[in-house]
Amino acid sequence: MKPSGKISGILCSIGILAMATIFILSGCATKKYVGEYVGEQVTPVADRVAQTETRVGQTQGQIATLGDRVTANEGKISKVEGELVKVDAKAEQALANFGKLKFERRLVLEMKEGANFKFNSTTLTDEAKQAIDAFIGNLKGDLAGGQNAVILVAGHADNSGSEDSNYELGKRRADAVNRYLLTQKKIDPLRVVTVSYGETAPITGNDTREGRAKNRRVEIIVYSEGITK
Repeated sequence: MKPSGKISGILCSIGILAMATIFILSGCATKKYVGEYVGEQVTPVADRVAQTETRVGQTQGQIATLGDRVTANEGKISKVEGELVKVDAKAEQALANFGKLKFERRLVLEMKEGANFKFNSTTLTDEAKQAIDAFIGNLKGDLAGGQNAVILVAGHADNSGSEDSNYELGKRRADAVNRYLLTQKKIDPLRVVTVSYGETAPITGNDTREGRAKNRRVEIIVYSEGITK
C-alpha cells in the first residue's frame, strides 16, 4: 500500500532535516579537529619563540657584562699607560742628571816620609814598618777597607844608578809595602794600587847623603772615590 502524498511529504522533510543535522554536526567536528590540530602545531612554536627570547635576553646580559669588563680593562690600561708616562719622565730625568755626574777622587791621608830604605835595598826596616802601622792607624773608621777607598803606594829611588834600574828599584819597594799592607794590615788587595816613579820625583836634592836617603822611600796616599753631581 503506498503512502499518501501527505505522508510522503512529511517523510521527505524528515529526511532532509536529518541530512542537514548530520552535515552541521559533521562541520562542527571538523572545526574542532582543525582547532585541536592547529593548537598542537602552534604551541611548540610558541615555546621555541619563548626559549629563543630567553636566550636572547641572556646573551644580551652577557654582552652587557663583557662591555663592563672591557670598560674596566680600558680603565686599567689607561692607568698603566699613565704610570708608564711617569716612568718615562723619571728615566729622562735620570739620564739628564747622569750627564751632570762626575767622578771625584779626594785625598784623605798621605805619608810622604817615614817609609825609607837603605841604599839599593827593597827590604822594609823596622822603622819603616812602624811608620806604616801608625799611618794605617790614623785612618778613621774602616776607610782603608771601604769600598770607596783607594790606597796608592808609590815607590821612589835616588839618582844613584841608571834610570831603568832606579825605576825597577822603586817598583820593588812599592811591592814590598803592598805585601805588608795585604798580609799584616789585611787591606783588600783590590783597593791597593802600586806605581813606581823611580828617580823622577825626589822630595829633596840628591847631592847629599841625607838627601838621597830621604828620596829612597815609599809614599802611601789614600783617596776616597765617589760619584758627585
